[in-house]
Amino acid sequence: MIAEIDNPIVVAPTPTPFGRNDGVDFDALQRNIGRWIRTPLSGFVLNSENGEEAFLSEDEKLRIVRCVNQICGDEKLLIAGIDSPSLTETLRLAEAFAEAGADYIRLRIPRLTDNVADYLRYTISRCPIPVYIINQPAPGMFLSSTAPRNITAELIGNVTAMDNVAGYIASADLRFEARVRTFIPAQKHFWTGNGSLLLAGAVIGADGACLMLGNVAPQECVDVLKLASKGNVAAARTIQDRLHETDWQILSRRAAGLKAALTLQGFDAGVPRAPSSACSPEDIETIRQAMISAGLL
Repeated sequence: MIAEIDNPIVVAPTPTPFGRNDGVDFDALQRNIGRWIRTPLSGFVLNSENGEEAFLSEDEKLRIVRCVNQICGDEKLLIAGIDSPSLTETLRLAEAFAEAGADYIRLRIPRLTDNVADYLRYTISRCPIPVYIINQPAPGMFLSSTAPRNITAELIGNVTAMDNVAGYIASADLRFEARVRTFIPAQKHFWTGNGSLLLAGAVIGADGACLMLGNVAPQECVDVLKLASKGNVAAARTIQDRLHETDWQILSRRAAGLKAALTLQGFDAGVPRAPSSACSPEDIETIRQAMISAGLL
């Protein structure tokens, strides 16, 4: 397993490129990862919502982990995402991802069970590799969020304190997450999960981030966190202000927006998997102008 990376840790949910036949384009994925490993990104989150996880088969998810692991080796963190309310399926997938080369499991707090406490404690204690817990109350809730049901800040703190948990990834509900932060043990990571809240997350104590914006602005994301950690909030805010519009214009279009932005940067991103729609020429121009203003093109 890869050694711990110095703070701040910035990982990006990796988009999945699809070819003309709508199959996963592993050659394109390799080329993209080959570019990202030369950036300040600490690692990759595979089979995420930005990676269109709901459109992928289990075999494709495993092949994606193997593909990225083959390129990265011990150079970058490799985190495999699981979104399942089933104890049995979660652990089965965790075993498979660990065998495929994942360093960590990103475990989404389940949305379809009222027994979140038992789910988290059971799966975490039996997971073959360390876990990052992510709080994302509903699909697509990147731009706004509400406090999750059936889970409290105290519970999040308690499960994050478990030996097999590496850290916690916060939602966009800053009011809720500011309280959660007070329950997270000091030796565990607390990451912000939203580009527009990167600086705000750092101010409440985040030592890293897992965010879409890391794909298109890895250096800027790292810089915001580093500056904030040194108390230079004014300089961090200058960068953050420059990134807001880009983050909004991309994320409001979800996977299609991310792929359009990456294509503008020369990545082999492709379009979303059918039947999802690609960005219109007007959407692409809006994203392009935002990225130019942000200094990303």
